[in-house]
Amino acid sequence: MKTYGQFCSISKALEVIGERWSPLILRELMCGSSRFNEIQKEMPRLSASLLAKRLSALERGGVIQRTNTSGGYELTPAGWELKPVVEALGV
Repeated sequence: MKTYGQFCSISKALEVIGERWSPLILRELMCGSSRFNEIQKEMPRLSASLLAKRLSALERGGVIQRTNTSGGYELTPAGWELKPVVEALGV
């Protein structure tokens, strides 16, 4: 992952959620998708390998986590705090 090389909070946040497809993955999780295949179905132009890479990066960033019950993904409290940002992008 490329970094901005700064310690500004905005640059650090963009290093986690600013990669291509990441905001759309967050949108899908916010709309109720939780499993890998559900997310991929909504974004057919996103390859499975890139989806896996983005999910891993979002997990390392503390924005999503694996669920113990279904083996899918869910937003962490920090991920849910991004909901107004994702909604504003949509407007």
